[in-house]
Amino acid sequence: MLISILDGYTDEPSRLGVPPFIAGYPRYIAGAVISAGHDVEYITIDQLRKGRTPSSELLFIISNANVPGKYLRGTPISERELLQIRKDFKGQVHVWSSLDAKGDPDALAYDILTNEYEKPRRRTLKEWKNWSEAGASMLEQHPDFPQPAIMEMDMSFGCPRYVTGGCSFCPEIGFGQPVFRPIADIISEMQALVKQGATNFRLGGQSCLFTYMTEELGEDAPRPNVKALKELFEKIGQLDGIEILHTDNANPGIMASHPEDTREILESLVKVCTGGNLLSMGMESADPAVIKANNLNATPDQVMSAIRMVNDIGGERADNGMPKLLPGLNLVAGLEGETVDTFDLNFKFLKEVLDEGLMLRRINIRQVASTRKNFGPSRLKKDFIRFKNLVREEIDAPMLKKVIPTGTILRNVYMETNRGKRSFGRQIGTYPILVGMEYEVELERSLDLRIVSHGQRSITGIEHPFDINKAKMQALASLPGIGKKRAARIIRSRPYGSIEELEKVIEDPLVMEGLEALGLVFR
Repeated sequence: MLISILDGYTDEPSRLGVPPFIAGYPRYIAGAVISAGHDVEYITIDQLRKGRTPSSELLFIISNANVPGKYLRGTPISERELLQIRKDFKGQVHVWSSLDAKGDPDALAYDILTNEYEKPRRRTLKEWKNWSEAGASMLEQHPDFPQPAIMEMDMSFGCPRYVTGGCSFCPEIGFGQPVFRPIADIISEMQALVKQGATNFRLGGQSCLFTYMTEELGEDAPRPNVKALKELFEKIGQLDGIEILHTDNANPGIMASHPEDTREILESLVKVCTGGNLLSMGMESADPAVIKANNLNATPDQVMSAIRMVNDIGGERADNGMPKLLPGLNLVAGLEGETVDTFDLNFKFLKEVLDEGLMLRRINIRQVASTRKNFGPSRLKKDFIRFKNLVREEIDAPMLKKVIPTGTILRNVYMETNRGKRSFGRQIGTYPILVGMEYEVELERSLDLRIVSHGQRSITGIEHPFDINKAKMQALASLPGIGKKRAARIIRSRPYGSIEELEKVIEDPLVMEGLEALGLVFR
């Protein structure tokens, strides 16, 4: 029998499943369906929006975006769409979301299909291993596969801070005491995915990378298991076929509490990860009152210590043009105890990071989501907007120039969309920087781009190498200091054999100085 899986996408604090990411959930469900003796039809919500409909009489829907976000490649399923699908689908429908579920979707699917369903349950470690490997076969049905699809790899479920209740707003605590996947199981799943043609991976499914396999569960800041993490990274490094390897969350409080262990783990990680990697740090607030009221991860001093360590060990630039490993910072508005002073303290902290010359790959500022309790939007809306705009102008903009200076060559930027006469792409990886081009190029291919200018959170590039004799009018006009009139003059006088010949046409030393820095070619 054919069983349909509709992927409404996943966006959790510790798991991504919005394209180009493929979360574990749909893969595990597919594996459970196959293990129960049935065939799998996989459909994304974006495909359904374009007119594709499920073919079977039994439909499993993943509706699991519980962290607000902005997306380039796809948008999670909405409540309205979910209601409409339920109304239109003639067969049996099962909807799963981690916010209201007490079990795992793959266990649900398996138990229903084998007539063993009694109540929601968690998968066993053996089922997790078997279903994750069997479900790799569904990859060919994903519209982003093989490129730019990124395999989201679950290392665990649950939060080590379950002993104190975790952060007040985070739904990860709902998974309870952490369950860690054995290293061998993670590696075997990655091998199964590579065999299917997967090349891009992100180690997620954890509230803190540094607590994987910790032997101090029950402590609020357990000591990292250095041996386990180093073994995991080394075994991943021995796998053939992996082109991208990135990571996800890191608790700065744990990192700062165990600095020697943290540095050893970071040094092991940078040996195998791909440039542009990111450790997302849940600071949430620099206000001591908010930290206490919401049981947050770390103090500002601990966060600063963690940022320094990652910069020190991961700040070197990789072959793809990006620093190897940098911290990202999450800030949340609307938490208990928030005042006008909270935003001032947050800005002061970010300014100290910038003034010290440290790099942040990403600053995520968002309103708290009511996933565990009804927070509602920040009561200080005007102050929040003022703070956010101030960060974008005075922190993000100069920080982006520090992380990706003008003239940087970013390798393998995957071109994803055209908007008007502009093209946009990103390197494949975790929260990649959006790169715009002031002219249209062919999509769904990778280009090397030289960065020519910066926005607050995005950058502008041109193809590298840039052939002055073959470039189209729109591309020439996008060069610094050129514009349409000079572009037309350049085209009329082509071909050029050297920069000196081009200089005679431009007749502006300052413009030529900028063009020479771009490394133009004359073919």
